[in-house]
Amino acid sequence: MTVAVPSSLVYVDLSGYAFTGKHAVIDLMREVDKAHVPHFQFEFALLRIQGGILDLEHALCGSWSPIRSDAAIRRFRRIVRRFGAKNDLARPRSWFEAVGWNYDDYYAGRFFELSDRYLTRLVQDRWRAPWPYPMADLSDGELFARKVKQKLRVPGAMDFDVVLSRPADFIEATREYLEAVLTSNVAPDTETVVMHNAFEPFDPPRSIRMFHRAKSIVVDRDPRDNYVQGLWYKPVATGVDQFIRRYRTYRTATNYTPHPDVLRIRFEDLIFEYDATVGRIFSHVGIEPSRHVKARAHFDPDVSRKNVGLHRAHEDQPAIRAIERELGEFCDSRV
Repeated sequence: MTVAVPSSLVYVDLSGYAFTGKHAVIDLMREVDKAHVPHFQFEFALLRIQGGILDLEHALCGSWSPIRSDAAIRRFRRIVRRFGAKNDLARPRSWFEAVGWNYDDYYAGRFFELSDRYLTRLVQDRWRAPWPYPMADLSDGELFARKVKQKLRVPGAMDFDVVLSRPADFIEATREYLEAVLTSNVAPDTETVVMHNAFEPFDPPRSIRMFHRAKSIVVDRDPRDNYVQGLWYKPVATGVDQFIRRYRTYRTATNYTPHPDVLRIRFEDLIFEYDATVGRIFSHVGIEPSRHVKARAHFDPDVSRKNVGLHRAHEDQPAIRAIERELGEFCDSRV
């Protein structure tokens, strides 16, 4: 699979830590000519999801073994099936395999085709044999069914398709695969392909390696406003003490080592230093100012200013004081 990638094309991932202001940069990028920007709710999760490409690389190129590499291919195939399939009332089976992300539809009906080519390139050999290790990943129903078949002495009851995979060109194969998928539904003159949460904000360079030209923009935010904005969303926290632990753990786990392809900004920067911050973003991505053809049409700092300082009117001021006390080094003096 060889993909002709335009020399000017760059892939840009926008990420954050949940309710830290990534949406502002999404809206900013919507104002740029020749930029492909998906709907803000659409995430390309194929790299960072458990069983995804980062895990696949570790199993095939890092801590290799026949067990782990075989399992990694098997899990990635399942991820492809679940992400690509569409829930269809006329096809009841789809309700058991699709997670509702509809990647095959979204990527012009090419997601399954390109994924199959990618997996074919990664696998050196395959055969069918009794292989006990896949049983650990079977659903309860399938495990039970295989045990029954074994008791009934059904031939091949514990047989699985086993693959041998230790590719020497994993990175290049992955680059071609990802770029083929991500350009399958963009206009021919596109110069910037935007992704949402494709890379983890903790260590973006791990994912950047999987592209010929990629940039990461990570948006952070004052913890007090972050707490108020995400108060209803339980994955963020169910109370202020839990929020404080989560906020600090996420930042402690973050690799802040400067990297030329990673730009870290704060949501507040886009409000209080709009022109300078927009300039930094465009310079980082390689966007000429002349391409900013719809300035302030989608992101207007004067309108978004209402989302700064939310904590001041919050009814639980003791919680805000606790955040200031425990996370003071992350609080923004401008807020």
